[in-house]
Amino acid sequence: MHDALPPQPNLSGPDKPKPTLGCGAIAGIGCGGIVLLAVLFGVLSTIGSGGDDDASTGTSDSVSKYTQTWSKQYSDTTCSDWNGEMTGQQQFAAAADILTSARNKIDGGTGLPSDALIREFEGGITNVCVEPTMTLTDATYGLYATEPRFHP
Repeated sequence: MHDALPPQPNLSGPDKPKPTLGCGAIAGIGCGGIVLLAVLFGVLSTIGSGGDDDASTGTSDSVSKYTQTWSKQYSDTTCSDWNGEMTGQQQFAAAADILTSARNKIDGGTGLPSDALIREFEGGITNVCVEPTMTLTDATYGLYATEPRFHP
């Protein structure tokens, strides 16, 4: 029996160019990496899509854009509800409520974030809500936790 040592690692440093990412690299990131990439892609795709802070959300004057008319708890609301049942006004109000709560309760912020930031957060929720049974609280927690730009 012949005992052979593994080959010596290449410690040549940063002089050599990095290899390109191939199929093996994509397979190596696993499910968690794919979810993180989906969140990152979703958030990056919302940059610049925020509207004017004073723009109407298409609701009647009797309902403030921050008034939530959705009857379910966010912990019972699924991505299927978000993408198929909630109105634009309900989504905006939910995004405002969740983002404000996270900023103020988790990170010690105060007050309401700008409408532009709420719109970005709302778009991010839509982009990360790819699993119909995922709850809104799970989707928004992941989004908020991975995107420091939403923090105060």
